[in-house]
Amino acid sequence: MLGFTRTTAIAVTAMVAVAARADDDRVAVGEKGQRLAQLVARCEALGFGGAVLAARDGKVVAALGVGHADLEGKVPCTATTLFELASATKQFTGACVVHLAQHKKLDLDDPLTRHLPGVPASCAKITLRHLLQHTSGIPGDNSQGGGVELAAVLPSFLRGGPTHEPGTHWEYWNQGYALLSEVVARRGEASYVAYCRTALFEPAGMRSTRFTGDVAPTGAVVAIGRSTNGAPRSALDHPYGEYGFQYRGMGGAVSSVWDLWRWDRALHGTKVLSPTAKAALFAPGLNDYALGWFVRKLTADLTVQSHGGGVRGFRCEIRRYPEAGACVFVLSHHDGFDTHQLANVLEAELLDIPAPFKPVPAALAPDLAGRLVGRFADGKGVECEIALDGRATLVRIHWKGIGNEGPVTRAFLGVESSGRVVLYEWTESTPVELELGGAGPIAGFTLRGQRFKR
Repeated sequence: MLGFTRTTAIAVTAMVAVAARADDDRVAVGEKGQRLAQLVARCEALGFGGAVLAARDGKVVAALGVGHADLEGKVPCTATTLFELASATKQFTGACVVHLAQHKKLDLDDPLTRHLPGVPASCAKITLRHLLQHTSGIPGDNSQGGGVELAAVLPSFLRGGPTHEPGTHWEYWNQGYALLSEVVARRGEASYVAYCRTALFEPAGMRSTRFTGDVAPTGAVVAIGRSTNGAPRSALDHPYGEYGFQYRGMGGAVSSVWDLWRWDRALHGTKVLSPTAKAALFAPGLNDYALGWFVRKLTADLTVQSHGGGVRGFRCEIRRYPEAGACVFVLSHHDGFDTHQLANVLEAELLDIPAPFKPVPAALAPDLAGRLVGRFADGKGVECEIALDGRATLVRIHWKGIGNEGPVTRAFLGVESSGRVVLYEWTESTPVELELGGAGPIAGFTLRGQRFKR
């Protein structure tokens, strides 16, 4: 479906393991696993570096890494490498609150005022469920403030009170989860981090999962994140100086695809949460948002429970398909890579869902890619910039000639099996005719009938 032949997959099946073992650096089981592994490897040409895991019917089909975890290119990414999860951390905060409810320490419909001091009267109708489901009515830009003192952040977080009646309007608000982390700490009688460990991670067997600011597990490889806006950082470095109210509860978990698989299995069973607690966790509200998860119908027979995340140096996409006993995890150490699109492709391949994705092209030869680097224009105001990022040849086209400012296309150059160079945009591949004369920089190319030149 996505550009790999059955013959190729069968030819290499004999070289891969027939069963996945947790914490193997690389797993590709059977024909399906090999096809997924080949697909992921090709995505290095699109700028992907990180790790993925895909499972179906309760069994891991593929778990592997692409690229290198360090900046020097000496330490490969594997399925055991640690990456930051950013906003996908919200699933753990939601699970903590539900866990406390399961043990009668609180009720999801308790008003926030019952659990935190200093909440203004204007916010008296906001409940824990409203915070969990982003329906508190507090504007999403009420996000200033940090540190570890609740009294210092409440005035800015709750400034002006709700602008909509709580429960009637969905607006993503990170700081609601910071307040929930304090509820977890107070009702759990431990720090938020400690409660996550004892209530969730340890029962699930998530031995490597940490938070920013923690010490790495012995022998673990921690990815260094590359950023489009800032210096590189380790997954365990604080992106915002400390793990205070500016980030706690809404982000900061650091994990591997194997530990996420253990979390998926824990959610499938009852070791951590009861059936009643899980039903509450995954019950969608406005905008299909449950308690730290988006929950939507993927097909008539399949539900997808998902959450993405992005922070300086890292992006991720976490997806579960409970009816199929399936999941897809994509962890990237480059915040400019579209993990959502890669998860879409893996989802289609794993679950045999028809999808519009075009075959992923191979990377351009390094010499050819180098000759293309630079700025081009078509003479009508449309500008194109081509740059390299590892094996990826990145293309940015600013269509200034269309409308006022014009849209921007961000895509990749690659080569199809036929040898044709294409502009790749996941659901579309467009031929690019290069002017190859000479051995120096390429003077120009034609794309969609428009000629670009240096």
